[in-house]
Amino acid sequence: MKNIILTGSSSGFGRVTAQVLARDGHRVFATMRDPFQRNRMAAQQLLDWAELHHARIEVIDLDVTCDESVQTAVAEIARQTGGRIDVLINNAGSAYIGLNETLSAAQTDQLFQVNVIGVDRMIKAVLPYMHQRKSGLIVTLSSVAARQPIPVMGVYGATKAAVDALTVSYHYELASTGIDVVLVQPGAFPSTDIVSNQPVPANPGAAQYYGHEMERFRASVVKTFTPGPFKPESIEVAYTIRNIVDAPPGLRSLWTIVHGGFKEQSVRHINQATRELVDTVLQAAGISDEIAVP
Repeated sequence: MKNIILTGSSSGFGRVTAQVLARDGHRVFATMRDPFQRNRMAAQQLLDWAELHHARIEVIDLDVTCDESVQTAVAEIARQTGGRIDVLINNAGSAYIGLNETLSAAQTDQLFQVNVIGVDRMIKAVLPYMHQRKSGLIVTLSSVAARQPIPVMGVYGATKAAVDALTVSYHYELASTGIDVVLVQPGAFPSTDIVSNQPVPANPGAAQYYGHEMERFRASVVKTFTPGPFKPESIEVAYTIRNIVDAPPGLRSLWTIVHGGFKEQSVRHINQATRELVDTVLQAAGISDEIAVP
């Protein structure tokens, strides 16, 4: 049984992952913003499910964009577990499908706050506890969009490229400490419902300056995130995360792609090229033997 902190547990990948891990016997601290009002129904549904299945899920109020919220929540979890935090799953995220110009600078900043700074904030909060035990696992959800900058997903793709780079750095830095750091790169999963949950653009009028081809392309991208038959379900990502959690320490792959679609092989090639570039730099510095990573 592992003590697992999971961010963004109110819906999508987070909710299903909490259930899959809890049914496997793990103790899941399912964190979300405002579980007492805004996400009260989602929190109660998780708790009711846990009671019905005799599973250990505890809902914790946590906002990844707030230092005080993160520190308070992690300290409380550490108190409940005697300082044993085995796994952090960085799942909380926000997306936007639309022209970059239609977002205000503040909205772009908010996307980076959730998808990038929030991840870093969570990692820094749990690392002292993992260092004490010389073990731990950090799983961060990136996206195939991190490897494919396309129109109408520019800001979102930029956040995922940033969090991918950040996590790869952590992976190598922590390789000799007993703490595994890995990435999961899902493709388009309609069940995450990112379209209805995305921010309302502050500057929609900017779209008038663009050609119709951009609106057609935006509509096609939205369609890939629209529920329908034969489309992947969130539970596939949850099972992938479960397999990573259950894998032996030190043998977990840095990247795991889940339903990357027709671009999956290209994403795999870029991942491999990134690893080769990093390894080349480490070899040139003469420290590659000290950093053994899978």
